[in-house]
Amino acid sequence: MLPRDLLVRCAQNFPNKVAYHCGDRSATWSQINRRADQLTAALQQLGVGQGDTIAILTHETIEVYEHFFACMKMGAVRVGLNWRYAAEEMRHVLKDSNARAVIVQASCREMIEPLLPDLARAGVLVIGFGGDHGLELDYEAVIERGVNDVPQYPAIAAADALLVSYTSGTSGLPKGVVLTHHGLHDAIIQDVVSTGFTTDDVFYVPGASAWIVVVLNLWGLANGMTHVLPDGDFNLAEFLQDIPRYRVTNVFMVPTMMRWVAREYATGNYDFSSVRLILFGSSPASPALIREASETFDCDLMQSYTLTEAGGVWITIMTPKDYRQALADHPERLKSVGRCRVHFELSIRSDDGMELAANEPGELWVRGPVMKEYLNLPEKTAEVFPGDGWLRTNDIARRDEDGYIYLLDRQSFLIITGAVNVFPSSVEAVLSLHEDIEEVAVVGVPHPEWGEAVVAVVRAREGADLTQAGVLKVCERRLGKPEIPKLVLFVDEPLPKTLSSKLRKKDIRSWVLDNPSLVPWTMEEA
Repeated sequence: MLPRDLLVRCAQNFPNKVAYHCGDRSATWSQINRRADQLTAALQQLGVGQGDTIAILTHETIEVYEHFFACMKMGAVRVGLNWRYAAEEMRHVLKDSNARAVIVQASCREMIEPLLPDLARAGVLVIGFGGDHGLELDYEAVIERGVNDVPQYPAIAAADALLVSYTSGTSGLPKGVVLTHHGLHDAIIQDVVSTGFTTDDVFYVPGASAWIVVVLNLWGLANGMTHVLPDGDFNLAEFLQDIPRYRVTNVFMVPTMMRWVAREYATGNYDFSSVRLILFGSSPASPALIREASETFDCDLMQSYTLTEAGGVWITIMTPKDYRQALADHPERLKSVGRCRVHFELSIRSDDGMELAANEPGELWVRGPVMKEYLNLPEKTAEVFPGDGWLRTNDIARRDEDGYIYLLDRQSFLIITGAVNVFPSSVEAVLSLHEDIEEVAVVGVPHPEWGEAVVAVVRAREGADLTQAGVLKVCERRLGKPEIPKLVLFVDEPLPKTLSSKLRKKDIRSWVLDNPSLVPWTMEEA
């Protein structure tokens, strides 16, 4: 069975059940299936077919899923363009994916404007929707073309590409991760089984269309449940209104969002009574934040670990039961991302590929329903597939005697100071406990004596009076001497992040290197 078959089944079994709410708009499973059929037929009329790439540039909207479902039906390849992309990033993604057509929301017109002449010369169809878009083709007019036509459903192999998800990346231009029909089907079914979601659930994912978390908004294909989308993009006030409005039962958030919601919820009279489960992931959550969420919300917590290269399928899960036990008796497990799920294998390996014993840190390798390849990057693909189906994640982790996985850091972020390995995430976890620190990034920079020095870049909470001495005092109580920052730099603006809310460590480190006057040693001497 393919993902497109799941959609047809939902339209048959739950024709009048709402599939997606978005602001004041909604679409039932039968409506969205019908419009996806019409879009498929119309695109085929326009010469777009199996194997072609169809990109989409939007804020959060129901059309995201009409487009995705049409790609499923016709065997096209779906690419999401993030409206936060710089022009060169967008140009790169469209060229790298060899896009045959691109669908653009009117509110995103100016972002693609510089590329329109090049797209026209390349024969790329540009289809606009939502207001006065002024583009070559109108989305609703295109769909109208397909009203009376029967779309062609070509034979599709399970291993055919369905989605190219571009990693927002912590360095360089985005890489295209090729995911298959089989992989997406597995992600949907396995993740819904893991969460225990049912037909009666209502699931809110605040902002997902351009990155791998878009898969979470396909979970309803497994059971016909309802999804709620933000009307445009995540807005805290709107989110807190939508929870009771739609009687949302399950929410996914990145930790940054969870912190925002918890703090606002604690200050007002908000109705969260319908929510039974908060899922979170995509970036690290501190034990302090997990405790805060547990104390603030009267619902279960669940954390997942995955990566774009695993197709959004959850590799590990920290279940609600795990969290109850951790909060009561095992506080050290609040730093864990849970245990490996049954459809993945997981191994902690040394630099030479040897499997390590419990509690020894090494690179995390996984085997299971992972990506097919990096698009147009055979050498990079070969680097991460060492053989026998294993995928190297570039994450440093350890596994304890009970099977719990602890992410220590990205291998590329490791700091070696005086021949001692320092994981920036360990230092960040301690600094995040400081009540006056809003956010922190720890990077390594050249040092003439130690090779590298640990530097903390800190943004204080509004109104806080933070000093380097105050920050270091926290470190001295909880960290070994090599882990204590040699320097603390304070910034006023939010730290740069990827499109999936991960700190852009490369950019932060570059900022330090580009401002040598901030550093009280000569970095060139290292």
